[in-house]
Amino acid sequence: MKKLLVLTLIALLCSPCVTFARTKYDSTGRKIIYDGTIRGQKRAAEAQAERQRKLEAAAAARMNYEEALKSLEEPKPKTNFYQDRIKQ
Repeated sequence: MKKLLVLTLIALLCSPCVTFARTKYDSTGRKIIYDGTIRGQKRAAEAQAERQRKLEAAAAARMNYEEALKSLEEPKPKTNFYQDRIKQ
């Protein structure tokens, strides 16, 4: 019984020493790679939403650009060079 009590106390005292970091940094220690905190998860969600808005805006701008180019092009009539040459 004493051994079980001693092992339990040792386990309880050692468990706080083994913790996992919720924030991971790159090798230089300057940039955050992963932030598991509540604030970090909110920042990541906001950054993802911002990236999505920028991506949608870029796609819309590209579509408008292509439509504008198509409207500027003059439709070229279909001609057959040999038939036009014979008629003359």
